[in-house]
Amino acid sequence: MLLPWQVLSTQNLLDGSPWLRVSADHVRLPNGVEIPDFYRITMPDWAQIFAVTEQEQVALIEHYKHGPGVLSLELPAGYLESGEAPESAARRELLEETGLEAPDWQSLGRYFMDGNRGCGTSHIFLARRARVVAEPQREATEIMTQHWLSLAEVRAAWLGGRIQNMGTIGAVGLALAALEGDR
Repeated sequence: MLLPWQVLSTQNLLDGSPWLRVSADHVRLPNGVEIPDFYRITMPDWAQIFAVTEQEQVALIEHYKHGPGVLSLELPAGYLESGEAPESAARRELLEETGLEAPDWQSLGRYFMDGNRGCGTSHIFLARRARVVAEPQREATEIMTQHWLSLAEVRAAWLGGRIQNMGTIGAVGLALAALEGDR
């Protein structure tokens, strides 16, 4: 039987709250082996939204990501605010980033991004029958271009490497599978 590791102590190394915290755990494995410095990264949870219109157009955004230093084609997404439910955050982020609302929401699950380091959990949603109801209300740091792609174009971007963000890759795959189940 697999057992969890025992945390003997934790040393906080960096507190960049609310966005990032880095710590080192001293852990003991079930077989008795100790690791004195298992590094963990703690980040807030976020929501990702695959929003598709009745005309089967999907809203994606393209923006600069400073970590890898590239322009990235991604799904609308954003962090959950303190105490905010994942679907509420998804609805808020979709409206803020794209001006879209949708009457039909489906949770596609919650997934961690890095099993070894932590790095937060993504809550993935499929929003069907999305429609434009307002102008985007983006924050000053959200400099982005919105794109409309057909489902076939999304699949091609997903399989062809145009979408490079692993969170978006996973979310697109889940959404396409869910939509194929609708047919």
